[in-house]
Amino acid sequence: MTFPMRLRALLFPIALAASLAGPAFAQSNAGNFPTKAIRLIVPYAPGGGTDLVMRAVAPGMADILGQPVVVENKPGGGTINATEIGARAAPDGYTLLAVGAPIYLNTALGIKTPYDPLKDLTPLSLLVNNPGLLLVSSKVQAKDVKELVAVSKASAKGLNYASAGTGSIGHLGGELLKAKLGLNMLHIPYKGSAPALADLMGGQVDVAIDAMIPSGAQVKSGKVRAVAILTKQRSPLLPDVPTMAEAGYPGLEFGATFGLMLPANTPPAIVSKLHGAMMKAISQPATHKQLVDMGYEIVANTPEQFGTYLRQQITTWTKIVKDNNITVE
Repeated sequence: MTFPMRLRALLFPIALAASLAGPAFAQSNAGNFPTKAIRLIVPYAPGGGTDLVMRAVAPGMADILGQPVVVENKPGGGTINATEIGARAAPDGYTLLAVGAPIYLNTALGIKTPYDPLKDLTPLSLLVNNPGLLLVSSKVQAKDVKELVAVSKASAKGLNYASAGTGSIGHLGGELLKAKLGLNMLHIPYKGSAPALADLMGGQVDVAIDAMIPSGAQVKSGKVRAVAILTKQRSPLLPDVPTMAEAGYPGLEFGATFGLMLPANTPPAIVSKLHGAMMKAISQPATHKQLVDMGYEIVANTPEQFGTYLRQQITTWTKIVKDNNITVE
């Protein structure tokens, strides 16, 4: 036997042992996980919707995992800065990233980000949906969606609709509704939901597409009227508001969704353990009630389902952006 052949013969058992030890070592780590605090990065300031949802779920996860789950608020950069931190973190399960609609809308809008949401992040679960509402001001004489379509077509000028800003879910959703329903509406972008809602209440704009939180409170008070909720079932907070399917337009559901992701290449066993803890935490009666009372729909799906959802959202909204030549600065 030549020297190179003898060397290979000697090295093969060592390489084989190493390859077998790798998975065993990973499984051992997953079995002990976690041994220290887990950070949960929220790309928004304290007190916002995403922050409140994550702070509702984090304590339950901490109890189940036996280690603190510490919420870290990192606002700014249109969620891109915090998302990059999450994407670049070690794939060891000790960094969770809260994500909202920007995780797929940024891609659909062609915004350059230092990460690929489908390649650099691993889905954990879509936690909740903040359902969209199709709202009209008191001056618009339309009690349901079909009447709204008719009113919008009654004059060449049509109606106008407000959103939280160009590229927001309200803006893109408005364009989707225009395309599917034949609504004659002109988009009026605002800098946030609050001023858009204020002008809707004041009658300065005709229509708005906004989420249940915060708009549901204005509907309940009678300051604006909701002609439809953009989800598959009615909300217990607004039981008299029909779904789009009930209005005769199925398949038009969207809202402000919040989920959890991890750095890519996080070991499957750790993903599974975190997912199990999240499912138990969000299913706790007190947590479930807290979120539903706020106005959220509990989704709590699997990593695979969340991944499919993200790909579908990117495809849907990319088409809306291209068909309507939407650009953001």
